[in-house]
Amino acid sequence: MSTAQTTLRNLSDSLAASVDTSISGVVAVRAAAYRVSSGVAIRPDLIAVADHTLKRSDRIPVQTADGRNASATLLGRDPTVDVAILKVSDLTLTPLPSASPDTLKAGMLVTVVGLTMDAGPSVSLGMLGAVSGPRRTWRSGVLDRFIRLDVNLYPSQSGAAVVNCEGQFVGLATPGLLRHSAVAVPLATIDKVAEELVKQGRIRQGYLGVGVQPVAIPESLRAKIGDDQTSGLIVLTVETQSPAEQGSLQIGDILVSLDGKPLADVDDLHQALRGEIVGKRSELLILRGGEALRREIEISERARKSDPQ
Repeated sequence: MSTAQTTLRNLSDSLAASVDTSISGVVAVRAAAYRVSSGVAIRPDLIAVADHTLKRSDRIPVQTADGRNASATLLGRDPTVDVAILKVSDLTLTPLPSASPDTLKAGMLVTVVGLTMDAGPSVSLGMLGAVSGPRRTWRSGVLDRFIRLDVNLYPSQSGAAVVNCEGQFVGLATPGLLRHSAVAVPLATIDKVAEELVKQGRIRQGYLGVGVQPVAIPESLRAKIGDDQTSGLIVLTVETQSPAEQGSLQIGDILVSLDGKPLADVDDLHQALRGEIVGKRSELLILRGGEALRREIEISERARKSDPQ
């Protein structure tokens, strides 16, 4: 056997061993009628799936690689990052070891490991096409790390585990966040969703009660806010009996930051109003009449729509 053949054989054996190792942390999920996708164990009783695949919320059939079956329930979902969390009570799952984010580089070989209910593991080989820092999604969510996949995803691999050559978890595969390629939702993002769902039972979105649009901050005013921020959000409407009205916001005010987080565009405001800020008093830095002012406002929770069934 030539050196090249030996190298390829070793690579093939390593990839197969990686799949054998990582499949224990992957489950098949019948998320909709006549459709099976995949999920990844993140805790012994919690499964992360791609939200766009999930069309039911109760008695969701799941199956492990060793043939165990159970029914899961929907703990909650965050469509902004295409993640939903399922809970199982009659199975003990084995979460995969996580790859260190600092080791991820564009060009690294990865495998996408999914599971079907009839044919067993479903695997694709590819690479990390791009790796960078935090990235907003088109749904106004934020991925803690942007990991674009250069890989062919089969339908059953939506929600599958992206693993490196050591069988370590890189992220949850989904084609639902980019138009032309798949991404891996990193564990840090998944964990944030799961933790809020466990603590609060839902993903909370804060409510301020203003209509805004981006506006440039004149250079002459930047010194007054102690920053080189070039844009803010001008208030166009203030809703009656809203936190904004109670905090004395006015039409024409320019929102600069919320609890120190810059508000350069509308997505910044959406992101700042998520999670722990709900129900707490927060400091809003505004520009009014050429002067910088600080207002304390208690952020309420936006009314929720019912989860789609």
